[in-house]
Amino acid sequence: MPVKSQSSSLLFWKLSAFYSAYFLAFGIYMPYWPLWLDSIGLNPIEIGWILAGTFWIKVIVQPATTQFVDKKGQTRLLTTLLMFLSSIGFCFIAGLDTFWPVLIIGVVTAACYQPVLPVMESVVLRHTKNTSLDYGKIRLWGSVTFIMGTTGAGWLIAETSPSNFIWILISAMTLVAISCAFAPDQPVTKRENTQRSKPWIIIITKPFILFIVSAGLIQISHSVLYGFGTLHWRNLGHSETTIGLFWSIGVLAEIVLFALAGKFKDRIGPLTLLTAAALAGIFRWLLLAVLENEVALFVTQILHCFTFGAAHLGAMIFLSKTIPNEVFATGQGIYYTLVGGVFSGCMLPIAGVLFTSMAGNAFYFMAILSTLALGSLYLLSRSSYENLQKEH
Repeated sequence: MPVKSQSSSLLFWKLSAFYSAYFLAFGIYMPYWPLWLDSIGLNPIEIGWILAGTFWIKVIVQPATTQFVDKKGQTRLLTTLLMFLSSIGFCFIAGLDTFWPVLIIGVVTAACYQPVLPVMESVVLRHTKNTSLDYGKIRLWGSVTFIMGTTGAGWLIAETSPSNFIWILISAMTLVAISCAFAPDQPVTKRENTQRSKPWIIIITKPFILFIVSAGLIQISHSVLYGFGTLHWRNLGHSETTIGLFWSIGVLAEIVLFALAGKFKDRIGPLTLLTAAALAGIFRWLLLAVLENEVALFVTQILHCFTFGAAHLGAMIFLSKTIPNEVFATGQGIYYTLVGGVFSGCMLPIAGVLFTSMAGNAFYFMAILSTLALGSLYLLSRSSYENLQKEH
């Protein structure tokens, strides 16, 4: 049923404000969290385990949180509280400098912030499904602020020291909490008793499993980049400011994709977007394994609009077309738990070992993962997922 409680324009900006704040924080966190961990004396293998731990906790917290949301709603209060707790967690981390305390407090803090994105993605997709709002145009504001986060934090760290990273991140996390406080709640949909007690039966089908494998392989092909890209580029002699621009140029291309996606999504479809992401991944990782020149790296980073942007859009379209409204947050949670939790949690320690022993050559293994994703997508294309679209 259509959302009538707020004007489309106000709803658009409330949803956009969340993405703006969240990806400002993520733009600070993703490139410079490993750099900060390195600055306090941790080695790449320890960093890999800390990154993995913050992903593995998703397996517990995301399904529990999203099932609660499907039953009770209250997304505004829940996400606001979780983000404020995340800010407090990083305040504790700021005073730590050894592996085990950072790992333990880092995982507990991740238990607070990791459920927020799937819950809010569910809110956004439900509202865009029931109104004329364009998901891509809402989501692109997150890409804009991601650039601001990476370049701004990179400049501040270069001008001062990596130790200031943590306080910049805490400030951004607080902004996310404020944006959640102004976001709309997700409406609760009435469900049959069988659906209420066993939502997994509705969601987990053969096409869904193939989709998860495909999206998961594309996601974890970014493991070396996300975990150690900043360290790799710094080892090549590039400054923190330049590294921030490396991250930003790809997201700038992603903004263009999100801005145009609404015009073509019905003609292109989720499988085409996911296939484009896997193909682009093969080229991107092979190039990053060999390139050192600043200009060449800038150009290569443009492929991020496909390896992440097209993959994300393809995944969101697939979920919105195949998961029923009454269990949508649960379906979203399963996707994030498996792809962002289990897959990434398994791969990041391996990425740490690969980077320690092979440095930039570890990107060759990422190209193999993208190739495997193509095979899984071929199997998905031959499954009957179109029937699910008709049912839902």
